Amino acid sequence: MKVHKVLYGLFFLLAVVVLLLPLAGVAQGDGFYTVSQGETRVPITPLGNPGTALDFYAFANTKSNTGFEEANTAVMFLYRNTVSGDISVFVLLSGGAGVAGAVTMTLSGVPAGADWIVQDDEFDFRDTWALTPPTGNISWTWDAAKGDGMVLGPLGTDFALTLFPQFTTGITKVKFLTGNIVGPTEISLNLIDPILIGAAQNEPPSVAFFASPTDPRINEPITLDASGTFDPDGRIVKYEWDFNGDGLYDQATTDPVVTTTYTTAGVKTISLRATDDEGAIDRASVSVSVSDLAVTVTRTISTVQALPGSTFLVIVRIEPQMDLAGVGLQESLPIGWKIKPLENAGAAFKRSTAQWVFVDQIRANTTKVISYEVTVPESHELIATTLPVCFTITGILQSMAPAFDLPVEGDAKIEITDALNLKTAIAHLVPRIGYDTEDYIDLRLSQKIDPQQLNRALEIWKFDEDVPWTQGATINLAMMKELSAYAYTCTPVDLPLPLVPRADITAVRTISTPVPCNNILLNYYGPGGDRAGSTFTVKVEIWANQDLYGVGLEEDLPTGWKVIPIDDGGFLYKPSKTEWVFPSKVPAGTMKTIIYQVEVPQTTAIQLAASDPCYASSNDLYGLVDSALPCMEVMVTGDSGVDVSDCVSVLVAISRWDVRNDVLDITLSDKISFQQVQRAIAFWLEDEVVPSTCGQTVGYHMLKEIIAYWLTNTNICDPLPSIPDGPCDPDTSTCDG
Repeated sequence: MKVHKVLYGLFFLLAVVVLLLPLAGVAQGDGFYTVSQGETRVPITPLGNPGTALDFYAFANTKSNTGFEEANTAVMFLYRNTVSGDISVFVLLSGGAGVAGAVTMTLSGVPAGADWIVQDDEFDFRDTWALTPPTGNISWTWDAAKGDGMVLGPLGTDFALTLFPQFTTGITKVKFLTGNIVGPTEISLNLIDPILIGAAQNEPPSVAFFASPTDPRINEPITLDASGTFDPDGRIVKYEWDFNGDGLYDQATTDPVVTTTYTTAGVKTISLRATDDEGAIDRASVSVSVSDLAVTVTRTISTVQALPGSTFLVIVRIEPQMDLAGVGLQESLPIGWKIKPLENAGAAFKRSTAQWVFVDQIRANTTKVISYEVTVPESHELIATTLPVCFTITGILQSMAPAFDLPVEGDAKIEITDALNLKTAIAHLVPRIGYDTEDYIDLRLSQKIDPQQLNRALEIWKFDEDVPWTQGATINLAMMKELSAYAYTCTPVDLPLPLVPRADITAVRTISTPVPCNNILLNYYGPGGDRAGSTFTVKVEIWANQDLYGVGLEEDLPTGWKVIPIDDGGFLYKPSKTEWVFPSKVPAGTMKTIIYQVEVPQTTAIQLAASDPCYASSNDLYGLVDSALPCMEVMVTGDSGVDVSDCVSVLVAISRWDVRNDVLDITLSDKISFQQVQRAIAFWLEDEVVPSTCGQTVGYHMLKEIIAYWLTNTNICDPLPSIPDGPCDPDTSTCDG
């Protein structure tokens, strides 16, 4: 026989630091088990016992009795029935001297065939249970000195079960038990991140290798070293190498180190396939660029845009892989542009021709760096009639021994404009210090956005400030997310963001209203004189299956509705647009939660037709969650609107009727009491209008419905229980016998 229990209430996310120790997995005789949270993974051992999970849970006196219960603590572990071999997962919530609490947990990756073994317990109407593998959802509520929990199984031998807990109240610690059932080891978890419990019969190898040198030349031996490859629960028995990326493995060996050479230049993809002693396989690939040049010379320009009269930085890097003698560099700049050398790397510099000559020999495998500043002429001195206009810097590296002329590669073009684009401006922004100074632009800075520049950009976005040197441009939500992605991926703003696969992003909105069934009651004043009926709470939960950069939420509410943030979940909120931006990376599998309150403006009385007294209008909430990397957006799902009225249905009014004071009190329960039934009968007998129902009375059929809800103890937002058909068939209106 199963033990059942149910959940009720609002969900709020608590934050605690991750305490997991990063350990490698280990193999066990009957499988490999791990618990993961965030970036860390810990090997675990199921607690073994010769009895069923139901017997070990030992449900009695409305709580579990395993001996592992702990006040205000969520205790979890895998349990193995050592007779049958079945594996199940236990979740124990508080107990003993603990306070009252409420927890919601979403499940994913539930194996086919798994079911609730224990639902603790079946008599609490506040709890809810749902399970349709591979997903499920539970919510618990318990009283002080009590507890709650569940057991799910059997899980099989290979599974990846993820628990998404929301510890609303009553839980201050989370721990996972492992090892011997007598005195198990405790692993501390946090209260925020999802918990992944995995099992496999054999853990595959962890494959890694590197190539040396990293920039080889034609016919130069390349050493490939896979000594860092290992098998956590066994040993590597074979290394297979694909040297040309065609999917065919060219060499197999038991030695982790091999060498190869290439006779042609280009980017080469090298792949390694490693096999362990139980046949598990994993792969890894690296790319090497094989050059047919023994010398590289590269120019880097500090900006892709500049204003007339501004100054930027140019760096030329010379890297020979052979000795050079009689070396010179000549840079060609547009007419009128001024050059100021900063570092000549030991060369003699001639300003009038922008030439450098190295008196000494340049040795192989050394680097010579020449840097100089360039000042753009003022607008009236430019050889251009209109802006923007593009200019080019070119250069030649020459050597006498060996003899060659080599063009300078890398950056060459720069746009002269009267307004920088936002990405360029922020990458070269020098943030103000305090409020008595001004931001300014230094084009000699790197094209990567640093943390100080990103923080200042967030302030500019939040307060709709102008960005310097952009002709009054401001940062919108889309640009702010893009700037965040550039900053946290360390990508120069003149390059596109890295290519990543599309993510599976989920965004769900939950609305909690003061009146049942997402209803807002206008012109209602609570016992304290507040307009309690016109305020509701919104929670938006966001997570994805891969890392996200530059994540934003934009909520669109009806005009005049006031948003009051409660918990921004690490996001930065912009009140003028009802927008949120997360300024750093959202790790894969991590749920981010935003909670805010909405105040609906009061209106004059709304006249309702007698045939439709339940609501006056539906007001929709529309929201989008998107990210800059990967570049995609999804619509917020879940609750999407509330029904606004200045009256309620008769059924709602009776469930919220304060019998003692004979007034409507929307803070009361969704269940109808005996005293409320008596008051409904009085309304019916006297044909009295029920207040706040737009003139409605308790009719004959409504009274029967009220009594039925009371007798069946049914929540008024739920349908009444179905009743088996009697001898009369309602479809044919005939009687049998």
